[in-house]
Amino acid sequence: MTAPSILQRRNTPTYAGKHAPPTRGGRAALDWLDSTDPGLMRLRLAAEIVVTIGVVLAAEWLFVRATGALQTPIPAGAPAKLAVPLWAMNHALMVIAMMLGAMLAMTSGFGVSMMGTARSQLVTLAFLPLPLLATLAGGLALHVRVASLASLAVVLAIGTWCRRFGPLGFNGGVLAFMGAFLGFFIQDYVPLSRFGWLAAEIWLGALVTMAVHFTFFRPRPGLAVRRMQRSYAARARQVATEITDLYEEAVRPGAARRERARQRADRTLQRQLLRLNETALLIDARLDDPAAVPPGWDAATLHQRLFDAEAGLSNVARFALALAARGLPPAVTAPVGQALRHIRDADFAGAATAAEAVQHHLDTPAGDPDAFVLTDVDRILLHRFATSLTEFAAAIEKFRQYPASQAPDDVAPVEGAEADLPGEEFQSQVTVFGGWLPGSAFIAGQASQEQGGPGLIERIRLAPYARTAIQMGIAVGGALLAGDALSGRRFYWAVLAAFITFMGANTAGEQLRKSTFRVAGTIVGVIAGSVLAHLVGDRVWLQLLVVLVSLFCGLYLFRVNYTFMTIGITVMVSQLYVELGEFSNSLLLLRLEETAIGAGVAMLTVLLVLPLHIGRVARVAAREELAALGELIDRSLDRLADPASECGSDLELRAAARRVDTAHQALVATVTPLRTPVLGRLATRIRGFLATTTAARNYARNLLLDSSTRYADLDPAARAELTRARQQIAASIGAVTAALDPSDGSGSDDSDSAGSGSGSADSGGSAGEYVRSASRFAHVANTLPGPSLASRPWLALRDLQLLDGALAEAARWAGVPVTDLDTAPVRL
Repeated sequence: MTAPSILQRRNTPTYAGKHAPPTRGGRAALDWLDSTDPGLMRLRLAAEIVVTIGVVLAAEWLFVRATGALQTPIPAGAPAKLAVPLWAMNHALMVIAMMLGAMLAMTSGFGVSMMGTARSQLVTLAFLPLPLLATLAGGLALHVRVASLASLAVVLAIGTWCRRFGPLGFNGGVLAFMGAFLGFFIQDYVPLSRFGWLAAEIWLGALVTMAVHFTFFRPRPGLAVRRMQRSYAARARQVATEITDLYEEAVRPGAARRERARQRADRTLQRQLLRLNETALLIDARLDDPAAVPPGWDAATLHQRLFDAEAGLSNVARFALALAARGLPPAVTAPVGQALRHIRDADFAGAATAAEAVQHHLDTPAGDPDAFVLTDVDRILLHRFATSLTEFAAAIEKFRQYPASQAPDDVAPVEGAEADLPGEEFQSQVTVFGGWLPGSAFIAGQASQEQGGPGLIERIRLAPYARTAIQMGIAVGGALLAGDALSGRRFYWAVLAAFITFMGANTAGEQLRKSTFRVAGTIVGVIAGSVLAHLVGDRVWLQLLVVLVSLFCGLYLFRVNYTFMTIGITVMVSQLYVELGEFSNSLLLLRLEETAIGAGVAMLTVLLVLPLHIGRVARVAAREELAALGELIDRSLDRLADPASECGSDLELRAAARRVDTAHQALVATVTPLRTPVLGRLATRIRGFLATTTAARNYARNLLLDSSTRYADLDPAARAELTRARQQIAASIGAVTAALDPSDGSGSDDSDSAGSGSGSADSGGSAGEYVRSASRFAHVANTLPGPSLASRPWLALRDLQLLDGALAEAARWAGVPVTDLDTAPVRL
């Protein structure tokens, strides 16, 4: 796939080439796969880990059979009383060898996914066996039970602290704990003097993992971007299809029907557009690597085309739903619906024709007997829908016609202004972790190092790895004691439950959710594991098939919900105990009890020991998004005030918009645990704040598009008024961000929403308030000459008025007082 095609179907040459088009069911399945799994990253990770584990298991089995590693020969003709225990011991050591290799392969699979280049992946695969070997040897040497148990908590705390060294430290810490863990359990079966065999088995697993990875799964940045483009296209098609259906439902007769459709449309549209934006950001994150840019493109051009197409489709969807809510006559709604159907069917020529039909209503003279009365708001929405439709079709056309020499539009002169300097290079504004957006990880790390409130605990500032190391050490120690009291032999299930609670969870809310999911998954997994264990019996190859399939399903779905991963692991463990001859239903029930104990201890720890409450993190996330919005507004106003300025290039404006996007994605990921209706008023505040910031982000993107067109300077009076409005909105945003600062002591740290209380609008620490500035922007708009609907500057100023309204509403949700000074008339 050389030229990205946004809405083109899979039966077109762009996707299918010379091959026959797939069936309708095949197209739907491929689209579903692409849209639910951006770039097929989950599928590839699950496939790599499962394939690697399968090959490692076979290699370890062959190695032990060929060398007799750790095996005790059974004398010929030995009595059953001697032969059976020896066979059982040899079989257990065979399973241990296979487990060592499989465990290394799984952790290595996650480790290489965090690295972007073949060299860094090779370094990772060569390094990871070292911490496993070191702590495994220590576990074998330490024969005092109390000391061995205590060492598990100590090793885990130190390994968690090693997260400060990045992905190598993270994965190395996990394997260090696993090595100490296994060393404790096999010290009675493998003396330290035979450690060499264990080391050989581990290095064999490492070498096989390297071979499988670089043979079948080595990094190909160009292919990765093309897969991500397919996901982008699939999600864009999903938006187009969804918005068409929602619009047709919303314009049907009946006020109650329209209201229900509008509420459903709001929820669906925001979810779909957020998913589309996620894919665009994931592509942007890869464009810093020249090898990832498709042939014939450069990074800046591809970035711009993706941005323009996403912004155009987003605006088409939003303005269509806004028009559906206006109750307009069929003469207006029919061409809008027809335009949406053309987009859904990838008929862009038809969409352009439909846009002309929509525009016709705006061009019809007021005295025309066929005309009907449109309000100013109706006319603005129709104009913006038609122009958005035209711009989206133009963006798609540029994808289709891409010449190898095309350059970003930024370097082309626009309306007689000087071109931007072509020396600007694209720099991605998106940071990923393991190939994915980091979610709440970076925001939680920032919040952990800031003062969180007036309380003693909240004033403690710690690096995130230090906070987690302390919490994990205490949680694992407590789970170890409680689990050992229940079962001295199976306590490790409680330890693992506490350990996993802290993996990939960054706030107290996320950790509580993960503990709950683990218990729920264990319940389902116990039932499924029991049924499968009785069905499969002791048929080894069928056991391996169940293990690999359950593991694949768990890995593929764990980003959807961690419950699926727990189910897969529990089913896998059930087969392992069948193979060891220890399986029973009572054993699975004991696993459930130990898991519940470990999860419970972890929950108490995250609530009582240096808690990083989600409200504290959410306030930081909200503050960062508002700050990014303020920067984008400031850069756009630079362009409005001085169109010839080189400080507000299109590339810089889009970079600022991408920073807003990444901040918004982080905010959504952070507050997700708080959006449950169970929380009542708190959940309402969260939804309200999130809705207003989403609206502000949409208005800010329109502001970027409207201010990126070059035009004549404003007159001196209008420029002075614009300067005053600019200062006012900057001060108002500063008041809200100050109130959201967790270090100012104004808000509680009780899993609250984006924040509460008041803050200071300046460094002087005076009480902050949000003072509306929309009237100032309206005054500037009223001074502009010419037809308002045809004026990009006028539309930009209207965007600023809408932005001010959305930010004022966000301030109210955040507990910041709002002073409304909009007394001047606003010409819509």
